[in-house]
Amino acid sequence: MIGEGFFELLKKMTKFQATDYVKEELTALEETFALLLLGSFIGLPAPSAGLVIRLIPHLGPELELLERRVAESDDLFAKVAGILRI
Repeated sequence: MIGEGFFELLKKMTKFQATDYVKEELTALEETFALLLLGSFIGLPAPSAGLVIRLIPHLGPELELLERRVAESDDLFAKVAGILRI
């Protein structure tokens, strides 16, 4: 029936949109996490040393992601930061 096809299409569109929202939220959380630990480089108050030491092991993939984003961006500051390995 036509109604079933419509609802199936609606279901697929909703799943795609929900997945997209989750990916965007994950990206935002990753950026916030990196900013929390590396924010002192841009002048934000640094968290306590104990907190940073406990969270640093989880930052490995975040640093790789941050470096990849810097390499892929067209921002001049990002290019300089990539050259200097900041």
